[in-house]
Amino acid sequence: MGYSLKIERPENPITLEQWSEVVGSTEGIRLAGSASNTLTNPLTGEVISLKSKEGDAEVFDSETGQWHSAIMWRDRNGTASFNSRIVAGATDYNDLTDSIWLCLASVAKKLSAQISGEEGELFDLDTAKQTSG
Repeated sequence: MGYSLKIERPENPITLEQWSEVVGSTEGIRLAGSASNTLTNPLTGEVISLKSKEGDAEVFDSETGQWHSAIMWRDRNGTASFNSRIVAGATDYNDLTDSIWLCLASVAKKLSAQISGEEGELFDLDTAKQTSG
């Protein structure tokens, strides 16, 4: 699996309505709708399909010119989770031109939220650097 990061507001969980509104007004991210993602296991050739849930989102990768399902909405706790690999350019290599980081940081700012890791560490939305944890 990988290491997960999330967009969250611990004291005031994000609602699906708020999430949907901000995603709908932010360039580089869109709601996934009811699309299914089809993946092929490179070792076995098995085809696996996963249906998106309400609130799940796709991000645009400016390097490949493609949309990727990457954000899982968690209505139960009002968070949006994603694998840290999609923003590794910014968080690991300080590449502040990383379009996906810039998009997700913009979403977090619009929601007055934070980006945090599995161990409670926080990331500065402007510098992508870990600030605590």
